[in-house]
Amino acid sequence: MTLQQPSAEHLLGTDGEGRDVLTRVAVGVGISIMLAALSVVLGSVGGLIVALACGLGARWLDRVLMAPMNAVLAFPQLLLTMAIAIALGTGLQSAVIGIAVTIIPVFAVTLRSEALRSRSEAFVEAAITIGLPRWRIALRHVVPYLGTTMTIQIAANFGHAVITLAALSYIGVGAGPPTAEWDAMINDGLQHAVSGQWWVGVAPGLALLGLVIAVNILTDQIRARRSADA
Repeated sequence: MTLQQPSAEHLLGTDGEGRDVLTRVAVGVGISIMLAALSVVLGSVGGLIVALACGLGARWLDRVLMAPMNAVLAFPQLLLTMAIAIALGTGLQSAVIGIAVTIIPVFAVTLRSEALRSRSEAFVEAAITIGLPRWRIALRHVVPYLGTTMTIQIAANFGHAVITLAALSYIGVGAGPPTAEWDAMINDGLQHAVSGQWWVGVAPGLALLGLVIAVNILTDQIRARRSADA
């Protein structure tokens, strides 16, 4: 039956289509994590490439690449993500691309400073002195040097990606029914909340909140460990 209250048979009730909310929340965790992770991975790889080019390339290349990065950062990240996703059309692909594009400058600016600092390290200077190709220096020496900073940024931006996906679904750009994705489920539950069926949207909302809190705790622990090692 549709819109059944939480009971022994359906611990989190059923939605407007008679589907078990708990089952959909359990399925949605994989979809939400996958979409957020894909967005952050694409953004981090793009930002890393820009940072390596700025850190190991000529000064003019640094200025040329960082100008658009700083321009993008001047805009509110959420609004820019929405604009890109809307321009590309509705769907999960548009949402992922929109988030990834706006995350690239965040990684680029953060990793660029570390990449520039790496040039003064003895192992990088030695590699440059003996004439190793820049791409080899970047992959074998600079990327591992940036590893900790990149890990922290990935964890920090993962929570942002999850929240942004929820915002995109709310305006109808991200996932839509019948996809068992938390953000789409929250959006679907809003129409039932006013008539008293609070469990439809509250269950995925609490799951989303728990995931973001867990990621933030993990990020803080990584930062604390890095500070202790330093």
